[in-house]
Amino acid sequence: MFFNCYLYLQKDPQIRNGFMEILPQTFSHTKPNSHLHVSTLAIAFFAVAAWTGQASLLRASEQYFTKALPKIREALQNHVDGELDDILMSILLLSTYEEFVAMRDLTLPVQAHLRGAIALINKRRSERLETPASSTIDHSIQAQIIKNTRGLSNPMVPTPKVWPLSRPQLPLLPRPMLATAASDLVDLRHAWDSMMHKSPDEATATAILNKATDIDVNLAAWSQSVPPHWAPVAAVLIPQSVRDTGLYRRRCDCYSDMWIAATWNMYRDCRIVVPSIILKCLRILSSSQDVDGSRAASVITTTHGLVDDICATVPFFLGSQLESVRMKFGFVDYPSAETRPVTLTHTQTAPLIGAWFVMPFLRNLKASELGLPQEQLDWLQRQMERILVIYFLQ
Repeated sequence: MFFNCYLYLQKDPQIRNGFMEILPQTFSHTKPNSHLHVSTLAIAFFAVAAWTGQASLLRASEQYFTKALPKIREALQNHVDGELDDILMSILLLSTYEEFVAMRDLTLPVQAHLRGAIALINKRRSERLETPASSTIDHSIQAQIIKNTRGLSNPMVPTPKVWPLSRPQLPLLPRPMLATAASDLVDLRHAWDSMMHKSPDEATATAILNKATDIDVNLAAWSQSVPPHWAPVAAVLIPQSVRDTGLYRRRCDCYSDMWIAATWNMYRDCRIVVPSIILKCLRILSSSQDVDGSRAASVITTTHGLVDDICATVPFFLGSQLESVRMKFGFVDYPSAETRPVTLTHTQTAPLIGAWFVMPFLRNLKASELGLPQEQLDWLQRQMERILVIYFLQ
């Protein structure tokens, strides 16, 4: 059910699902009760428990997670050639499980398994063969590191010795291109955190400001490079049920599919971090870099605009949904635009995974110190609580 409801869904041909894309085939060849087998079951049972509200499945998910830990340790001790990628996939699955638990508890993921994946990459990189599967796994680890970097309240994880781990290959697709543009964000966050652990000085703040400005330009360029059908379009038909459950300032944008909308939110999440650092550097440098304060005002306007853009995706992801659909479809209304109609795939899958797609972005916004209006912070809190109800997590 997990594979059918998530991995095998119709999506834009330029979208790739990272290591999840190769998981079904790998899982089909894995031995029962192996580390990859039970790690996959931990994720699958958690997801189906959230969709159906069956507490027994959630307990089984926890048991599979606990069972996977010693099996991974044993595989690392008895490492055989060719198994390293399977071990990394298991670790990434358990990292995803940590994200599920963090969503349930409204906390930040502990990232213990992401750290483990990075340590394993650093220690045994020379042992791995370069294959399409290994490249996909490396890209997934890189994406998780970048995801952790988004949001200044998130504790950083170590950067792999070789960074970035992957480069986009031909043909150039939007998500890998965004990952490349965002890879410099990791070094920026480390530089910023290092400076803030000391007494900030003008020379360091100026260097970070210049680096942040360059990264912001590169990220902004990504938004101009995507295919026309990737562009968000303002909704023209918004059912009253959707208006009643989740519009912020009456804004709602529609997309060709959820993966495209999530990619846009990744872009916005990255860009929000960069202007935040720029603004704090400007404050450290006082008036030397912004005599009349116009640059700071422009940064704040840009940042708040990106926040509003993320909020405008919530009705697209959640529609009128207030509770779990329990695997029954057709009970949730969604907004639409003339060139972005509500598709059958969206009505069938958004009730299952739409909330999962949007939750990390709402959590980052809620935890940020962006000076958002209290009205917006309250709205974000209500949407997060709504998602917990949808997934039987509250």
